[in-house]
Amino acid sequence: MGRPVRPLVAAAAVIALGATATVATTQDWSSATPKERVEKVRMIVANKAVGPRKRDRRIRRVYRSSPAAVPEPDPGSPPDAFPTPATTGVPGGWQPTQTRSASLTVSTPGTVVEDVRFTNGASLNLTPSADDVTVRRVEFLGGQINNQPGGEGCGNGLVVEDVSFLPHGGRNAEPENEMPAIQWGDYTARRVEVYRKGEGLFVGANSTGCDGPTLIEDSFIYVTLPPSFCGPGTLDWHTDGIQGYDGGPLTVDNTTVDAIEAMCGTAPFFYPRNQGNTSANINHLLVAGGGYSFRLGTPGSVHDLKVVDQAWGHGPIDVRCSALSAWDAEVVTWDRSTYQPDGTVRSLPCDTEDGT
Repeated sequence: MGRPVRPLVAAAAVIALGATATVATTQDWSSATPKERVEKVRMIVANKAVGPRKRDRRIRRVYRSSPAAVPEPDPGSPPDAFPTPATTGVPGGWQPTQTRSASLTVSTPGTVVEDVRFTNGASLNLTPSADDVTVRRVEFLGGQINNQPGGEGCGNGLVVEDVSFLPHGGRNAEPENEMPAIQWGDYTARRVEVYRKGEGLFVGANSTGCDGPTLIEDSFIYVTLPPSFCGPGTLDWHTDGIQGYDGGPLTVDNTTVDAIEAMCGTAPFFYPRNQGNTSANINHLLVAGGGYSFRLGTPGSVHDLKVVDQAWGHGPIDVRCSALSAWDAEVVTWDRSTYQPDGTVRSLPCDTEDGT
């Protein structure tokens, strides 16, 4: 059995995709105006020029392997099993009712977008009037969901469930850019699959309208870096699994982040201080890869964090430990073919004080 599914946000209408659809083609924040914050954050997403990313400490190599096999669901899996590609994203055997290659803009609150395949990098954009939108059983090939496409206001209360974000060329293709699968904030991502993308889930725009809490639960994120975007002489992507910049309150529950193939990136989890982030509460999170596998600088709590042994470039954690109310973590071995820990190496004390 999986974890109980929380009730859905009530939706006012199901969008009729087709003729009726609208086609749309460490910094100091203390003195920044809201508009200046928008510009800073947009520059991050455009080219990931994020403040002091400890470039001098980031390794210049990337572990390459064949794409991880997608495991079959195991009916006998324990209730605390971590999410996998087989338990997230669009259900097995799913077929879309419509396939579209053009982006879609939604402006009606309560809209439901479901059973659609977006191809050719097409995305879903929500205007500030589009609160409480639900996106369900949708597949994106190269595209994303953006609930603040104009830089101000926000499509708040977004719910994304059973949605897959894949590369432009399909499940086992290389990622074509480091555009986040979902941005900016005030959303729930439930049973979301991000597979072989250059960036996972982004949390931001707290100061410009996306100021509600963000929840990421029962989800699977697998980020990777093509060799041409890693190291000196390249565009050097700053790949993250979950990243916050001007991010509001964040909760992550029962989620897997695989960044084994993104060692030139930043971290599977990156919610630093001094970049406008507010708080983060973590429960049952499995992380692998990155320079540091888990980076947190805000107030919050950490429960049942699993860090895969020796999968990091510099160390398992970079955390401002004095800001946390609780800490419970351990270093584990894992079976990457099933995405489950298969042994405990040691307990992991919180013994750092940076978190940038």
